[in-house]
Formats: sequence, structure tokens, C-alpha cells
Amino acid sequence: MSTLELHALIDRHRVGRLQRRVLLLCLGVVTLDGIDVAMVSYLGPSLISDWHITKAQLGPVVTSGLLGLALGSLVAGPLADRLGRRKVIIASLVFFGLMSAATALTTGVTGFSILRVLTGFRLGAALPNATTLVSEYAPARRRSAMMSLAYCGMTLGGAVAGYLTNALVQVASWHWALVAGGALPLAYAVVIAAALPESPKFLARQEGRHAELAALVSRLVPETFPAGTRFVLDEPAVAAKVRVAGLLTRRFRTGTLTIWAGFVAAFFIVYLMNSWLPILMTDVGFSLTAAATIGLLLQAGGTVGNLGIGWLMDRFGLHRTVAAAMGCAAVLLVLVAVAPQDVLVVGILIFVLGMFTNTVGTGFPILSADFYPTSIRATGTSWATGIARFGAIAGAAAGTVLVAVGLNYRQVFLALLLPAACCVLAVVLKARSARATQPEPVAA
Repeated sequence: MSTLELHALIDRHRVGRLQRRVLLLCLGVVTLDGIDVAMVSYLGPSLISDWHITKAQLGPVVTSGLLGLALGSLVAGPLADRLGRRKVIIASLVFFGLMSAATALTTGVTGFSILRVLTGFRLGAALPNATTLVSEYAPARRRSAMMSLAYCGMTLGGAVAGYLTNALVQVASWHWALVAGGALPLAYAVVIAAALPESPKFLARQEGRHAELAALVSRLVPETFPAGTRFVLDEPAVAAKVRVAGLLTRRFRTGTLTIWAGFVAAFFIVYLMNSWLPILMTDVGFSLTAAATIGLLLQAGGTVGNLGIGWLMDRFGLHRTVAAAMGCAAVLLVLVAVAPQDVLVVGILIFVLGMFTNTVGTGFPILSADFYPTSIRATGTSWATGIARFGAIAGAAAGTVLVAVGLNYRQVFLALLLPAACCVLAVVLKARSARATQPEPVAA
């Protein structure tokens, strides 16, 4: 009986049709995440008007969904490492769709916030598993590029949410925007169930599923193998009962903590801007249309940046690309703060800023997937994403406080230099830790 190592087998072939299908399907999952997260910020003015509440009272509505996303990410990784990435993604989409539609029936902040926590809980399980699945199908030399393409769904979804929400609010009401936000994942769950295969690297760790793995590999690579060939992973396994604790063992501790710290700082910046940028812009005199346009430019810039960061990470290295991107973001934060209050000037700067801030948020899951072995990769990636969501909550909550005390967008953007510096420091420390164990590979 012959034995083949699965990493080497995938790495020596070009990206094929099945891998492109997995990437496209997972891009759809991430896009639904982006739609849901951004939708609430676009619904904010309608909720304030309909429920006669203040902007400060809207805070729980903004942060509750992020809390659910954080909790869902923490639970999803260990489940996916035990049950499989595909099953967790499908279950997450179904539950997320039902909860999103149910939110349309709420009549106040409390009920809305509770259902947003439940919606986010299941949605938080879908995103990290979708990107983990992409990483496990990708050859090493294209892994960063494929994962960054999948993460384009976050900013693409944010842009779609703006158009979808505004259209439905104008034609009907904010309730129908949430109904649409629930119907889309329910329909997409059917597509995923029919077309998305399980991870070959996950199957390689499962006893009794070797025939299923062999059939999948025959579709994945253009080779023929003798009957009875076994596909194995040449990497250490971590026992199921210590998967989460294993993230903080001596081997992984420094990398885990620096990934968490940098990811939290990056998401603090991204979600403060995503949640409050339109309101900050209208507060200083921009029209609703101009504020919405600036918000869309932030998301569009993120999409453009995500298209390039994966190639840059494959070409120049993971750590230096992420650190450089956040350094550029810090420069843009200052430029936005000192720029004249002109829609065109601010819009262009926000577009470029979105290119850097959103791509840093994309870079950390790529760092995570590259850092952990298959047996705890979903756990490591989802816990990194879940911990980062607390940074997102902090960013959205900080926006509530900063708006309440009357700071304008210039002062808010200068304050964001602090988390930007923390993010760069965390990546530098992670890089030094990686060099202390082994050189970081850089694709030619």
C-alpha cells in the first residue's frame, strides 16, 4: 500500500477547478457576513427615527451583533475540528438566516439586541471556517492570495449592504431589509450543501474516511493513484480534548498572543469606522448622500486592497506585509484628520485608508492559518477571529462614547493612531518569534 503526503501533493499542482469552486463558494459565505455586519449601521438612522431614541441609545444595537460574532467564533473552531468545516458552515447559515429574519419583528432596542446576539453567534461560526477551508485547499504558494480573495467578501458585502438597505428602506421599511438579510443565507445554505466539499486535510485526520478522501483527491489533482493509496499529513496532531488549551502551550503561546493582540487592534479600527463613519460625517455637515458615499468608498477601498494583499504576502512575506499596511494606514489616519472638509478630498483619502485597514484585518486570519497545524487550524483561526471581535465590540462601543461626548471625525481618527501602533508592534513581535524557530518562507 503506497502512502502520499497531502501537503506536498496539493503544493506541487496548480490551482484547479475544484479549488476555484471552493474559493467562490466561501467568498459567498464571507460576503453574507459582510452584509449582515454592515447592514445595522445603515439601518441606524431609520431605527433612531422609528423608535425615537438617541444615537447613544443605539449603542447596544451596534455592539450586540458583534458580541454574538465573537462568541460564535470561539465555539465554532473546536466544533469544526471535530465535526468538519462543511457541516458547521451549513448549520451556521441556516440558523443565522432564521434569526436575522426574526429580528424584523422586534419593536425596541432590547429585543433587537438579543436577536442580534443570536444571529451573530451562528454567523460567527461561518466566517472563520470558510476561510480555513480555503486555506486547506490552496497550494502554499497561492494560499495568501486565495484567502485574501475570500476576505474580499467582507468589504463587498459591506458595499452590497449599503445599496440593499437603502433601496429596501426607501421602497418599504427597515423590517424588509432584515427579512432579505435572512432569506439570502437560507438560500445559500442549499447551494453550499449541494456544491461545497469537505476539507481534504480534515478528512486525512479522520479514521474510516479514507475512501471519501481518495475520491476527493482524485477530483482535486490531475493524477492517478494505485488502488488503496493512503493520503496522510506530515504534521503534529493535537488531541481533541486540548485543542483550545493547545493554542497557549509553549510551542504556540507567543504566536497566539501576538496574533490576538494585533487582530484586536486592527478590528478596533475597522469596526469603529464601519459602525460610525456615516454618523460622524453627517455630524460635521456632510449630507446623508455624501456620508453614505464616503462609507461605501471605505468598503470599496477594502475590496481593492484585499485583491492585492494576498499576492504581496505570497511575494514579500506575511509579517512584513501586514506591518507595512498598518503603517500606511496610520499615515492615512493623520491625512484624513488634517485634510480640508471636502467630500472629494475626504472620499479619496477614506478610499485609500480602507485599502490598508481592511487588508490588515484580512492579513491576520492568513497569519493564523499559516501558523497552526491542521488538527487545530479551525480552532486557532476561529479563536483569533473571536478574540478580535471583542476588539470590534470595543471599537463600536468607543464610537458610541466618542460621539456622545461630541468629538468630530478629525479627533476620532487621530485617536485611532494608538491601536494602529499596537497592531504594528504585535506583528513585529510575531515575526521575531517566527524567526527564532524557523525562517519565514517567501515565495519567489
